[in-house]
Amino acid sequence: MNSRNEGSTWAINEDGVNQIGCVHTSQGLEFDYVGIIVGKDLQIHPLTKIFFTDWKEYKDIKGKQRLKYKPEELNKLVRNIYRILFTRGMKGCYVYFVDMETEKYFKSRLNKTRLMFK
Repeated sequence: MNSRNEGSTWAINEDGVNQIGCVHTSQGLEFDYVGIIVGKDLQIHPLTKIFFTDWKEYKDIKGKQRLKYKPEELNKLVRNIYRILFTRGMKGCYVYFVDMETEKYFKSRLNKTRLMFK
């Protein structure tokens, strides 16, 4: 994984293909293809189909420090982070979902001929 100190240089480094970027080091960059792991920080309720975020599952300590008792704001932040990450790949985006209900929801909403799921 790259650090904030490296900034976006990991993306142009020869060894960059072996590194994992985050929203902080990927924002503003474009790649041919991206791979994204959607963790337990973004889940969908199976009955209501409403996204929610568990404060304990969102791992950016600084990013969440003032949002412990503001679940709607935390969820909005997490959804925006994934929106940024999903839009980095110009030719394609490979996605892995930790939560199967969330994967099922995304699959039902996307044109399967344009995206591959693993």
